[in-house]
Amino acid sequence: MKSVLSFAALSFAALSGLTAAAQEPKIYRDAEQAFLERTSLRAADEKCKYFTDLERSALISGQLQSRGVLLRAGFDSADIDKAADEVRLYANTQPCGSADFMAARSHLKNAFSAFIGTMVMDYPGVDTVWSASRSRWDTWRVVQNGSHQAFPYQFGLLAPVLTDPFQLALEIILPKDMQVPSLARILLRDEMKSPAPWLGTIFGNEPGPPPHALTKAYWASGRELIEDEKTGERKLRFSFSPATTAAIEKLDPRERFQIAITPNARSTSSEIIYLEIEVGDFAAAHAFTKLPPL
Repeated sequence: MKSVLSFAALSFAALSGLTAAAQEPKIYRDAEQAFLERTSLRAADEKCKYFTDLERSALISGQLQSRGVLLRAGFDSADIDKAADEVRLYANTQPCGSADFMAARSHLKNAFSAFIGTMVMDYPGVDTVWSASRSRWDTWRVVQNGSHQAFPYQFGLLAPVLTDPFQLALEIILPKDMQVPSLARILLRDEMKSPAPWLGTIFGNEPGPPPHALTKAYWASGRELIEDEKTGERKLRFSFSPATTAAIEKLDPRERFQIAITPNARSTSSEIIYLEIEVGDFAAAHAFTKLPPL
């Protein structure tokens, strides 16, 4: 990877993120350049305060997304971090107001002017997609749709109410004959038990969540049954703490985790239902939705 970049190379593509393309090697080259440019710009901004909070959120979103692309392409995380350290070091050796810094600042601000009107973005992973929305009319700001044999579900961040922070939630559509589940907990890799990202199963390289013995449980902090009087549809919403959101964002984008749903004591089945979630670019999607709603 390059250790020194021209700040003037920043473009709209480097700000707004990557899209799927037929030629994968070019995607990875673009992602490498975009990641290093965004990393150097973040370092320059930390030193010289070049950008507004909104511009900074867009920059962080793009940096996180390009890093996720590189990780899923097979780039070693240690190599990525080493290259990032090199460009941060370079950025910190440059004086505030240097020609390269000012050119990059101008490019980013111009790109942001076009990007600020973007209402929705998709952040694809390997098997699933995080859909992010800045629409003030959407219930979900960041959501991953899934389906279990027992029910369909949505998981992600609900739109804030007034000034409240985004609420991490799981919403399941209950079949008519299903008792309302009692509890839900999210099982994330525990850094104290397993410091390295969990990228495969015990007996192979297929992606999967870590063994329960290596996880930490984050229990739902709230439960709400939502019933539609007209259609009779029942939705059950479990909400989780901001600490759970932060813990998910610390995971490697290639990792997966489980949500364990405990059935009602009156249910005919006592078997716990496990939903598997791909971490993907959750953090990047979250950063995008911190821009003002449209």
